[in-house]
Amino acid sequence: MKRSTLSICILGAIFALDNIDLDTVAPEARGKSVLALSTNDAGEAELLIYGPIGDYFWGDGVTAASVVEKLAAINASTINVRVNSDGGVVTDGLAIYNALTQHRATVNVTVDGIAASIASLIVMAGATRRMHANTMMMLHGPQSGAWGFAGDLRDRADVLDTYAASMQTNYAARAADPASISAMLNDRKDHWFTAAEAVAAGLADQVIAAEQAATSDAVAAAALLSYVQAITSTPAPLAQTLRHRIQTTTTPSAFASLREGHQRAIYAHLEESTMKQKCHLILAQAGNNGAPAPATPPAQATAAPVSQSPATTGTEDVIASLQSRNTALRGVFAGFHDIPGIRELEADCLADPRMTIEQAQARLLGRMGNGASPLAAAGSPRVEAGRDERDAVMARTVQGILARAGHLSGREADEARQGNPAARSSLISLAEDSLIRAGINTRSMTRDQIAAQVLAAQTTSDFPILLENTLHKMLLAAYRTQPFTWRRFCATGTLSDYRPHNRYHMGSFSDLKPVNEAGEYENGVLSDGAKETIQGKRRGRILQITPEVLVNDDLGAFTTPTQALGQAAGRTIEKDVYALFALNSGNGPTMSDGNPLFHASHGNIAGTGGAPTISLIDAGRQQMAQQMDVGGNDYLDIVPDLFLGPLSLGSTAREINAQEYNDESQKHQRKPNVVRGIFSDVIDSVRLSGTAWYMLAAPGIEPVFEVAFLDGVQEPTLEQEKNFRTDGLSWKVVHRYGVAAIGFRGINKNPGA
Repeated sequence: MKRSTLSICILGAIFALDNIDLDTVAPEARGKSVLALSTNDAGEAELLIYGPIGDYFWGDGVTAASVVEKLAAINASTINVRVNSDGGVVTDGLAIYNALTQHRATVNVTVDGIAASIASLIVMAGATRRMHANTMMMLHGPQSGAWGFAGDLRDRADVLDTYAASMQTNYAARAADPASISAMLNDRKDHWFTAAEAVAAGLADQVIAAEQAATSDAVAAAALLSYVQAITSTPAPLAQTLRHRIQTTTTPSAFASLREGHQRAIYAHLEESTMKQKCHLILAQAGNNGAPAPATPPAQATAAPVSQSPATTGTEDVIASLQSRNTALRGVFAGFHDIPGIRELEADCLADPRMTIEQAQARLLGRMGNGASPLAAAGSPRVEAGRDERDAVMARTVQGILARAGHLSGREADEARQGNPAARSSLISLAEDSLIRAGINTRSMTRDQIAAQVLAAQTTSDFPILLENTLHKMLLAAYRTQPFTWRRFCATGTLSDYRPHNRYHMGSFSDLKPVNEAGEYENGVLSDGAKETIQGKRRGRILQITPEVLVNDDLGAFTTPTQALGQAAGRTIEKDVYALFALNSGNGPTMSDGNPLFHASHGNIAGTGGAPTISLIDAGRQQMAQQMDVGGNDYLDIVPDLFLGPLSLGSTAREINAQEYNDESQKHQRKPNVVRGIFSDVIDSVRLSGTAWYMLAAPGIEPVFEVAFLDGVQEPTLEQEKNFRTDGLSWKVVHRYGVAAIGFRGINKNPGA
């Protein structure tokens, strides 16, 4: 920093900064800082310190007060601090250092991009101090300016020496050679260290290899996007600083995690040839549009081989890359300049380095309305958005939201977070990304406007679909975790509509007769069948998301209700099935013959009531075997397969089903248990009360109850609609099914004691 500038602008403040000429930097051009706090599943806190240290001149830096406020909210045992800063106000840096060292948690510091000047002292607060292999650290003495008489200036110089001595104490505690640190703080020079050099000097203790850096991809990607967005409206001096940050922050893995449009915008600012070649290869391997193309499209497109060396595929100049994109953009708009507003739209798209061809086409179509002509003029290159890529991005974003909401765990959660910016992004950030993909310029939008736009009825963004996919996964996860018992004794079926559907029990064919003397066979008769009916109904509730939910980043406002609705959908079927048993005073629903399910004419009520015993179970077995077919021609010889009863009888049934001997017999007579293992499953439910218990045939042999689903869809679905009362979106959670008793022969009821 130039001392002439400081002597004019600063009265009394002490700075330690990378050199920037402030004469030409306006307040509104200053880069925005980032101070963010998050907690992961392991209970570790992460504190992100990106940007200037202190309030600088325009209040846009990371202040000591803001860091202390964040630290006060941390109860974790470990704090992982990530730093990317050119430096700033010494007093703020000292206070941040002290706040970190005094915190009860173990503090680990990682340099994500640069730790220059007073930011390097903050790094010294870490119990561990790690640097990515491509990051930098810089030390120098404190700087300031003064105004006044000669004595005033000498006093100010003494203050600077005092600050240097104070800073030396903190550096010396880490440095391998404390004396060299003292010299660096007093020789009026900037001392730069690579990651390896910082480790050798004791200022850092580990260089993060490329394979270790995956967890920081989301942070680096977010920083790169903020730099690219800021650079478009920044004066030249600060723009060069931002470009420097892009060089130091870009890694192949972070670059690969971004969308192609963002990759191309970052690629345009890369200057270091090796990294530029690596990123060019990533673009080429991505498939969609490949790497930046020449300005004149070839007659026949040929994909660049993946095996092509970076040296041969990465030599295109940045200007040629942008010219190629602009040529394609002009081709999109070429045939529509006579339409009002199209030239202005074209200029806006050309000025936006993030604009892709498909986004421009979407904006052009939106401006022209329905019935427009083909978007591309004759002979212009045709570029289509890859649906597979969009689907992949959508799927990764859904997984990121689920991980952030705590709906994933273990390896699935780790995979969802790995290199996935969505796992750390707020809802409003995801909404803005969705609008940008749809070709909507969000630069001048407030958070409220972004939320309203992305949820609007006429939106062209994919955000509503993204939300619906997320909600549907949460809904099904909650639905499937319910301990359904109805599936263990009910048949399942399909309904084509909401009309009553028949379920037939066919009669048996008459017995085979001997062939007569003439060698003729007699005609057989199929006895009349019996039928029962089942009818589907719709059941559901409404879930809504308002713009406020996005602005407030309130994940719980829709994850919690969605989970509750999924659980409710599962419980509803369970309750409906068991409600059949209570009809007609516990005798079950009315069947097609006018009698309830359990009736003397149906032969399915035990003659002797009592708690389950070997003798009563065997009596029920015999009664079920004597059931006749519909025409009364023959015995069905039904074998009980399932026990169903209240919770109070489940243990007794399991004991009888498992025991080897009949304990009901006299002690001197050791008789076997004749019904041992008769039940393949013992079902006891809290939804059954009283003393009655039931034996059922396997539902695939002789079904008694059926749960039928419309079109065979056995899980609840979501139906989206615009909510004009709240400017949000609403989803109907709908479950379409019916339950009914479709036969009486496959069940035997014992009324109990």
